[in-house]
Amino acid sequence: MAASFLKSRLVQITGRRGFELEKKRRIFAIVTFIFVLSITAGCSQKTSNNKTDDINKDGILIIDNAGREIRIDGQPQRIISLSPSNTEILYALGIDDKIVGVTEYCDYPEQAKAIEKIGGFANPNIEKIVSLNPDLVIANDIHQEAVEDLERLGFPVIILCPKNIYDMLENIKLLGKALGREGYADELVESLNGRIEAVQEKVSAIPEAEKPKVYYEIWHEPLMTAGPGTFIDDLLTLAGGINIARETKTTFPEISLELIIQKAPDIFIYSHHGDSHIGLEEIYARHNWQDVPAIKNKQVYVIDSNIVQRATPRLVDGLEEITKILHPHLFK
Repeated sequence: MAASFLKSRLVQITGRRGFELEKKRRIFAIVTFIFVLSITAGCSQKTSNNKTDDINKDGILIIDNAGREIRIDGQPQRIISLSPSNTEILYALGIDDKIVGVTEYCDYPEQAKAIEKIGGFANPNIEKIVSLNPDLVIANDIHQEAVEDLERLGFPVIILCPKNIYDMLENIKLLGKALGREGYADELVESLNGRIEAVQEKVSAIPEAEKPKVYYEIWHEPLMTAGPGTFIDDLLTLAGGINIARETKTTFPEISLELIIQKAPDIFIYSHHGDSHIGLEEIYARHNWQDVPAIKNKQVYVIDSNIVQRATPRLVDGLEEITKILHPHLFK
């Protein structure tokens, strides 16, 4: 989705009032969600292999996803996360007692809701961050301005910018090294890799011609789907499916009903960014959708957007759930 479109949509949305308030909230949330994922999908090509080099027993040099060298002196004791995905990884590494600040959108695990808030995902409050005196900040590619401000003030910042599920695993190891939890991180990654390999073993024998075609609906007004360069496309492929938007040129394109009918998806999966007011029956009753195989054969499924949109260990949960949807016979 082009940045200009997203910005214009945000301007339109924020100008509404009165009875449109609830609709504004829903659309603002999905546009913000798509904007965040678009930034993540378009990270700098300077991404390294996440290698680290020991300097001495007390300090290390970290090479982050943006190809930057960050010196970590000692073991960080006051950590701030600037995104929900970073927060989840920190908790997964078992250092929740060292997290002193998170964003307003950091809602998993439940304990994260009680941590001091440092602003939104796209607009972290620098003064608030400074007041918490962190010895490490974990950011994303979208935070370039904030990163520059914080580094000028002497705060070390690691940028994470994963493009797929395997990048997420490497980032767990990267943070494990930076936080003195390397052994724990290695065990976690080994466990997650084992689950991914189990899925790959199950779907490996499925011929390309027999893989189900999938339409993933992110939003319904207008119709939006997930194209190449997204975690969703990555998971659909790993799960033994064919994303009907795989050949589009944008990461989160609008899609027409005519194209959906033409592509004839066997499976329809939707998340609508957690908007649960739309049920299966409403989707089955959509006007002019009767010729879509997934509608005709009652193959519509809802999934938690957070297990397919965030670069965290829960992406593996999303992979397993999607695989069960696409190939239920493999799990009987």
